[in-house]
Amino acid sequence: QLSTSQPSPERVPSPEEQEWAGPEALCPGWLEDEAPDGEVPGDNGDPDCATHAYERLQSALCQEGLPPTLDCSAEPRTGFGPLDMTVCILGSPTHFLPVLLEGGTRCPDAMVLCLSPTWASRVPSETSPGAWSLLLSRGISFKVGGHTALETFVPPRRANYVTGTFALGDPEGGWVGELARDLDCPTGGSVPLAHRLEDTLVARWVLAAHANLPVPPTLAFVLGARGDLPAEAMAPGVRLVRLEDPQGQQSLVQEE
Repeated sequence: QLSTSQPSPERVPSPEEQEWAGPEALCPGWLEDEAPDGEVPGDNGDPDCATHAYERLQSALCQEGLPPTLDCSAEPRTGFGPLDMTVCILGSPTHFLPVLLEGGTRCPDAMVLCLSPTWASRVPSETSPGAWSLLLSRGISFKVGGHTALETFVPPRRANYVTGTFALGDPEGGWVGELARDLDCPTGGSVPLAHRLEDTLVARWVLAAHANLPVPPTLAFVLGARGDLPAEAMAPGVRLVRLEDPQGQQSLVQEE
């Protein structure tokens, strides 16, 4: 666990100087169209849920006893070149929080959290034909001692490594997977890879049939056709039974 008393190369603002990065800083214009009785529209100004993700980050930081994120977006950060280290985390602010905090201590300002697809853009790569570069116009930088700052980058900052929440069930999985697709830098995963790793049947088939590793005895009943699975016997220790219709096949299931 990181200590907030660790020395920091930057002066830590006093509580009076600290400014919470609220919805307007996350999505400029978020409060322009106000509904009757002062209610803010739920999906007009913040369609990508950046504000909700930001609140989750603040809650996680508070639980760790760390200071809230400072809003430094009014003064854009400049001077980042292609050789500067930028590790970009896309999506959930909590799944990778330990990595972000440790990275902020070891390499201050190198870890950047992107909470919204509007904070990044894809441009054709100058070094790898057919690939794309990910440029960050906004992000939350992690610093020594768990300090964080919402910052804007002018010109946009190029990512050197990208990972994030690629799980299909995660509401952020769609835009995270799209931003991380066919990049010219190393990535920590992809939506298709996450789909295969989270499928227990496919994972056991790969381990048993292709890696010759023992797996627990597995009996799998599959409804309908699945193109990602072989039609015949799976692998040692794995048996696949296809059910065209679950109705009236109790005897087959009992027999297997």
